[in-house]
Amino acid sequence: MIPRAGNESAVADSWERFVHNDPLVNAPVRDVVLESWRRCRSEAVDPSRDRAPAADDARIRVLREKHQSLHEAARPVLDAMKEVLHESGSIIMLTDPSGTIIDLHGDTRARNAGEMVNLAQGGRWVENVMGTNAIGTAIAALKPVQIYASEHYCLDVKRWTCAAAPILDLTGTTLLGVVDVSGVKETFHGHSLGLVMAAAKQIEAVLANRERDLHTRLLEHSMDGFVRYGGDCVMVFDRRGRLLKSNGRQQLTREQYGVQLPSITGTQIDALDLELTSEERAVRMPVWLKSEWLQFVRTPSGELGTMLIIPLGQRTPGAAQGPAAREVGPTPRTQADPFAEIIGVSDALVAAKARAQRLAPLDLPVMLLGETGVGKEVFARAIHSAGAKRDAPFIAVNCGALTRELLASELFGYVDGAFTGARRNGLPGKFELADGGILFLDEIGEMPLEMQPHLLRILQDGIVVRLGDTRERHVTVRIIAATNRDLRKEVAAGRFREDLFHRLCVTTIRLPPLCERPEDISMILDHLNRRLAHKYACPIKRMSPEVRQAFLRYRWPGNVRELQNVFEGVFALSDAGQIDISLLPEELLAPQPGVVPSAKNPDGAVRKAVRLEELEHHAILAAISNAKGNMSQAARVLGISRSTLYVKLGVMRERADGLAHRH
Repeated sequence: MIPRAGNESAVADSWERFVHNDPLVNAPVRDVVLESWRRCRSEAVDPSRDRAPAADDARIRVLREKHQSLHEAARPVLDAMKEVLHESGSIIMLTDPSGTIIDLHGDTRARNAGEMVNLAQGGRWVENVMGTNAIGTAIAALKPVQIYASEHYCLDVKRWTCAAAPILDLTGTTLLGVVDVSGVKETFHGHSLGLVMAAAKQIEAVLANRERDLHTRLLEHSMDGFVRYGGDCVMVFDRRGRLLKSNGRQQLTREQYGVQLPSITGTQIDALDLELTSEERAVRMPVWLKSEWLQFVRTPSGELGTMLIIPLGQRTPGAAQGPAAREVGPTPRTQADPFAEIIGVSDALVAAKARAQRLAPLDLPVMLLGETGVGKEVFARAIHSAGAKRDAPFIAVNCGALTRELLASELFGYVDGAFTGARRNGLPGKFELADGGILFLDEIGEMPLEMQPHLLRILQDGIVVRLGDTRERHVTVRIIAATNRDLRKEVAAGRFREDLFHRLCVTTIRLPPLCERPEDISMILDHLNRRLAHKYACPIKRMSPEVRQAFLRYRWPGNVRELQNVFEGVFALSDAGQIDISLLPEELLAPQPGVVPSAKNPDGAVRKAVRLEELEHHAILAAISNAKGNMSQAARVLGISRSTLYVKLGVMRERADGLAHRH
């Protein structure tokens, strides 16, 4: 990797033979240099070229602005290195991916000498223009390289020595820039290569952390799209047009539209590279990509990326296949019911949905009350989608999943230097990101008491002050909060501020647990069966009455979330289109509280009563299961009224609760 300074004369002779097309046999030229010379010959580089082409000041400003993130990440590294290099007669440079120098520091004499060949700001040192040199060859080879004296291809550069390392993105495949150390050949030192490699790694680490943060924020802001357009093909691309996440419907899209979509994470579509100008993106736009399929993911701090949403409709028999299907165009989208994903017809659930629908268009705080797993965030998103500002931001924060310090920085944001580990340039908080839309505060009952006054002040004044800052930022945010705690008891115990309680609980919606709406379980199972069949691209799977009754009999302490997880597990494991009872987890097969097993040798009136009670219990569950949750139909089958059926279900629940407490 490192040249031999004592080999200069032999390398110079080899270069003379090479440019005159004389054969080189056992030439003392390193492979990386010889490969570069060959590229220069194939590109017809003029070896007598005496200086690099230059960009004017206006162009340099444009390039710096375009590569601002790279420049900011590199600045502290370059500042640290220029002190080291000041006495060495060297200069350190940062270039953009095209090899144009956008920043330069170092020894004055070396800088003056560099200007003679335009080794200065605005100089473009790509290999197919200036021949073999550390900047251009590092770009061409995409690896660190050191070039000494006669190893350069152009005559007037042969008095220089240089070492350069490429700066790569998080994936290690995309070139972001180059860091280079150069000086006249008398300043040659083998350590220069290690120095630029270390500098490039430092810059890459800073940029990688920023990119991970941007990806996280992009996914947070795009999750609503995955839910809202779950039946379509949804793909998220980062700022550079690289695929970050999809819902796996590319194959269906290929079949319907005849287009080739990327399926591997990291694959790039140039037309979605937000680093390019809109004119450049338009030129690179594929024929198949329709502008109405694109949604930019924007925040107050700028564009995070792009969502590609391709509508998928039902193809009619005889519809065009393959490339001809490109002319079909997208299926017109109708406004779907935002509450359609909340499955159930029980009185309690219908009442909760109706109340949520009435509150959706009103600019009032909403408190969602319910056990873990009942679907509080699903309700919150449905309220947002049914409201007047459905296209405004929806930002969710789990107040119980973060420490007090992290929660404060997440909610309110912070400025550069606010605390150890703070990101350069700071970060806006969730209140700022939700400006004009909805902020969903999940597990609000877990919020630390000392943070509650700060939240109260924002709710009262609409003013956010980032951590470490004095500037006031005005925000307009609607709050939807959720908790599984009894907040009145928390207020009485001094763990929750009463004034904040009254601010948040202007309107409340109680979400019933699954055990209070057993008639909905069959409907949820059928809905999950259809959805998972679509997800796994397979037919809907059959469920035996025993399997369905096991799901109906279980009390589901984790509610709908637990039911979804259990059902997807058995769905994925089942074969031959049948969900077998052997696949069910043990807790579903174990005797449930309130279900008394029949005796082998019943005798006496008491034992007979137990058996009759058990038979009635199973008859009710079987009727509800066979009616797929339709309580009116189940009541007709049992020969009783709907109200009597509800009374019997209530007695069964009370009996189960009593037995559970005794155990």
